[in-house]
Amino acid sequence: MSWQTNPTLIAIRNIARQVGITKAIGRFRSGRSYEHAFDEALFASLREGDVIWDVGANVGYYTRRFAEVVGTDGRVVAFEPFPATAERLRTHMQGVPNYTLQMTALGSEAGAVNMEGGADALGATSRIVKGSGNGVTVKISTGDDLVRKGDVPVPTVVKIDTEGFELDVLRGMTDLLCKPELRALFVEVHF
Repeated sequence: MSWQTNPTLIAIRNIARQVGITKAIGRFRSGRSYEHAFDEALFASLREGDVIWDVGANVGYYTRRFAEVVGTDGRVVAFEPFPATAERLRTHMQGVPNYTLQMTALGSEAGAVNMEGGADALGATSRIVKGSGNGVTVKISTGDDLVRKGDVPVPTVVKIDTEGFELDVLRGMTDLLCKPELRALFVEVHF
């Protein structure tokens, strides 16, 4: 186990998030929150007609905004494997025609993994855990396989926020990362 996946450090990070310490540190370091800077860069890269993958879509905060920006000629593919969160996303996105929900995690290999629900109200800290535990089993695929099978379109922009599983997601899209259609990749890194 690395220090990034140490359960004690993850618990401390989650408590720090809940009480607002991480946002305060981010504002102190940059004069504004890292989320604000991330959002500015992300949305500046989007164009009407884009195909966006929202990996770790949670309840659809970005998914809905992406769908508005890309317009009727664009497409948003929201990847949210945790069942309760995916249901909330589905409800939030009702009536939005240019998005698709993929209830699968993305990773470096296909199969099944254990996922633990987040303690926060939005389930934003739900995460994949090694081995079995108190979580639920969810399907996992690689981005490359999904494109190869024709299950999802090749993206022009990818946003990844997977609570410490980001590197596994990237390892499963090595072919995709070389495609000329992919013009921007945004990754929120969690330690």
